[in-house]
Amino acid sequence: MRAFDPFRWDRSLCYESSPAREHQRSAGIGGGVAVRIDRYPDIDLSRLPEDPTPPDHWQDKAACFGVDPDVFFPISEEEAGPALTFCASCRIREECLAWALKNGERYGVWGGLTEQQRRRLQRAAVA
Repeated sequence: MRAFDPFRWDRSLCYESSPAREHQRSAGIGGGVAVRIDRYPDIDLSRLPEDPTPPDHWQDKAACFGVDPDVFFPISEEEAGPALTFCASCRIREECLAWALKNGERYGVWGGLTEQQRRRLQRAAVA
């Protein structure tokens, strides 16, 4: 059995990127509606935990555990590379991203997305 990966890309689960086109939706796992956005094809919002636990419950399992926190709060988007590298190898990034989105984390890299990417994702999901 393959491990569950909410960041797996599947074109059939994506919305069309053109606002002039009608959004296409397909049934997700469990009969729910999958919410993916072309700009962020690696992220399936419908597969993120609905009620994520606080970071103190999972931080010690994260790839970033013990790393200098300054790495995850870059001055600019261009300096986020090292943090994104840690996130790319993390096995709990969906929990981290769900926490950041639910709690409106405005600063830093969480769940493999920078602050600007999370804002764009949230705006696109609402649209």
